[in-house]
Amino acid sequence: MQEMNVSSGKKGSTKKHQGVNEPNLVPLIDVCLTLVIIFMVAYPLVMQSGINVSTPSMQKARSMSEETELKAEIYIGEDSSIKLNGNIIEPSLLSDSLKSLLSASKNKMVVISADPAVIHDQVVAILDEAKQCGAEQLSIVKMKK
Repeated sequence: MQEMNVSSGKKGSTKKHQGVNEPNLVPLIDVCLTLVIIFMVAYPLVMQSGINVSTPSMQKARSMSEETELKAEIYIGEDSSIKLNGNIIEPSLLSDSLKSLLSASKNKMVVISADPAVIHDQVVAILDEAKQCGAEQLSIVKMKK
């Protein structure tokens, strides 16, 4: 007869039960790359320079209008014409005119109003130009019809 060699499991076995020694990194890498993409897309939106807007109360606005003397009032018409203090002016001359008005002004305030049909881009361009010319206070008003 043949002898059968029966082992008890501990002494003669060559295989050991191995646990998972390494974590699965694929989900972690996916989350990290997704966050990197989100930050890359959001970064330009956060770092854009902007215009600080404060909304005063009606009483404060009334008292400011009584106290201040407006030196530069700009109106942008539907046909992109620009009026500075009621006088039509060429867009190329606006910068020089604003500089001279603001240099003589105490509070260096510019009030801008526009026709409802005017594109916002044009209003923002005028705001930017006024700020570069030395305006310290910018105000946007809606004209009554």
